[in-house]
Amino acid sequence: MRLNLTSSLSALAIAGVLAVAQTAPGYAADETEMAKNAKVTISQAVEAAEQKGMGKATEAEFEDDYGGRWEVKVLSQGGDKLTKYFVDPNSGEVTGQEEQTFEKYWTMLKPADFQKAQVQLKEAIAAAEKAASGKATSAEVERSGDAVAYEIDVATADGSKDVDVDANGKAVVDD
Repeated sequence: MRLNLTSSLSALAIAGVLAVAQTAPGYAADETEMAKNAKVTISQAVEAAEQKGMGKATEAEFEDDYGGRWEVKVLSQGGDKLTKYFVDPNSGEVTGQEEQTFEKYWTMLKPADFQKAQVQLKEAIAAAEKAASGKATSAEVERSGDAVAYEIDVATADGSKDVDVDANGKAVVDD
């Protein structure tokens, strides 16, 4: 009987701690919630990283590392350097950077094609948010035939939706 009482009390204590943590200000259940609640939007993080890197963003996502931050990859204007920038979700300041190796999608999609695309990541994010009626939490460039396209994750009241945006800015919400 004593073992069951101790176990029950321990379980109640853990449940209480979890309940308090979930209702505490700033608590986020996962990266999507943290991204939705960030003061700095994904578009603002992209803009800050593009200014710092003097190039165009290829990917952006929220990571819960170090208390949460936006991570934005930027291709340099010359197309010869890829850098990941860390953007503070509260201030929008770039807090660090890390050189990246060219990823396998660059073997199929040339950096020059990406740089001359009519629609860049910021515009694709805006189109996706409008189409899905939500807030983007991650975005990346991809290839669609011989053209640039984007895949954007958008958090909505109903959960999360994937939105594909083509080189002309047409957004299609995946069901």
